[in-house]
Amino acid sequence: MTRILILTKNVLHEVSFEKQLRHLGNEVFTSLTIFENIMYDQLPRDFLSMFHQVIISETIDNKEAIKLINKLKQPSIILLRKTDECLEENRCLEWKELGLTDWVECHPTLETLRDQLICDQVELANSTLLHCPTKKSIDILSLPLSVGESRLLTILYQHQKVFTSREDLCVEMWSKPKTNSTMSQLSTLVKKLKRKLEEFGVEGEIIETSWGQGYRLAEQTYSQLYIGDTYESFVHEG
Repeated sequence: MTRILILTKNVLHEVSFEKQLRHLGNEVFTSLTIFENIMYDQLPRDFLSMFHQVIISETIDNKEAIKLINKLKQPSIILLRKTDECLEENRCLEWKELGLTDWVECHPTLETLRDQLICDQVELANSTLLHCPTKKSIDILSLPLSVGESRLLTILYQHQKVFTSREDLCVEMWSKPKTNSTMSQLSTLVKKLKRKLEEFGVEGEIIETSWGQGYRLAEQTYSQLYIGDTYESFVHEG
């Protein structure tokens, strides 16, 4: 059920319009007090989050409507102006640039009102999806890792989803054949690296281990990490 708030200077003036909205299955709240509280910044910031649409009545003049829009506009709320005024195209664009979603007639037919509200809801949903922020990839060289952790991560990343044996990793890490000491250090580095990447928000298995084959970065890890062009100063001795 869609929750609609009508802001007005005369609650009785909205009775017929409110009745139409209720006929369409909406939950409607009409208020002068909320209008005044918004204008004087006396309304809790999260109060409006319970409404899907806010309709600004024609009983509110344009100057006040502009102030309301500036105070109310947010991506999750449809802001409608109820009016029978015919606006020129450039004037319509000005209102939309201010943050108004659309207009609704003062005395629409039930069918017109229904189609109008549905259209605005679809437009909002599409806009929300379009502007939904995607999770950013993390530059490996910007992570606050120790020298050993950073080197291990870089090596695994550059091997592009191919398992690298523990022996080969020891050679690449320390430029010498494996020893009990380097094998132990490698195991410790892998555990620390996985834990730190989890703390930095990297999701999934991160590093895969295969008996007899070694280690590799999990496939989903590549979409969450990248190597930048310059070496950042965040890497430090650990």
